[in-house]
Amino acid sequence: MIRLMRRSDFEGLMRLKATAGWNQTPLDWERMLRLEPTGCFVEERDGTPVGTTTVLRHGPDLAWIGMVVVLPEFRRRGVARGLMRHALEWLERSHRGAVGLDATDMGRPLYEQLAFKGEEIVERWDRPPLKVPSAPEVPASRSVFEAILAKDRDTCGYDRSALLLDFAADPSVETVASSRGFAFGRPGSSAWQIGPCVAESANDAESIVGDLLSPHGSRSVFWDLMPSNRSAPDVARRLGFRPARRLTRMYLDTRGPAPASVRPDRTYAIAGLEFG
Repeated sequence: MIRLMRRSDFEGLMRLKATAGWNQTPLDWERMLRLEPTGCFVEERDGTPVGTTTVLRHGPDLAWIGMVVVLPEFRRRGVARGLMRHALEWLERSHRGAVGLDATDMGRPLYEQLAFKGEEIVERWDRPPLKVPSAPEVPASRSVFEAILAKDRDTCGYDRSALLLDFAADPSVETVASSRGFAFGRPGSSAWQIGPCVAESANDAESIVGDLLSPHGSRSVFWDLMPSNRSAPDVARRLGFRPARRLTRMYLDTRGPAPASVRPDRTYAIAGLEFG
């Protein structure tokens, strides 16, 4: 049975997520449910969640599918396909713009069968804990948040202000911002997560992310980037990161082209594989 996700599911969803080795926390499930309460779905068998998928609409131009995960013993039994079809049917009723997702190698054949087409590569980079003391924490800047939203829209070509405002309201999320760009950082279950990061130049990105990282030398950190911005891997490497895994960014072919990024060279970190 496919039904809407509930907050009472979170404990079981964390166990489900752990089988895939993903980095989300209960706060991430809460965020998805808060932002899109009718777009988060669970497949339940005998009272137990065995699979999930979520949808997050970024304004009228883009909807993002994420958190497609199935318990290992229920894989290859149509659970993911059923959840994806359910999500796409919901989008047929509620959204007319492009639909995207980030696909693992395991999930890509299913998404291709559902008419998704690969557009570009997304890479997850990681940095192991450093053997140095952490620097003092950098206070999160909120005074320039309207400028953050404007810069983000000008860079992405679609409106993800609801997500960024939710990040800003979350005391566990840290922000570093200047007139030259911004970056967010948030806790994960296995590593601290950078993203999104938008910056005018590679030097700006290195400075902003460096400030964001400074209190977290003792933590493992994830950074999800698109190597189509050729400067992003170089910045990540200079800050001690290394490539860890590769996914394919895909869009539903029947919905036409994805929103054109106005300035892809300014995107140094995506918001996350589940957020786009």
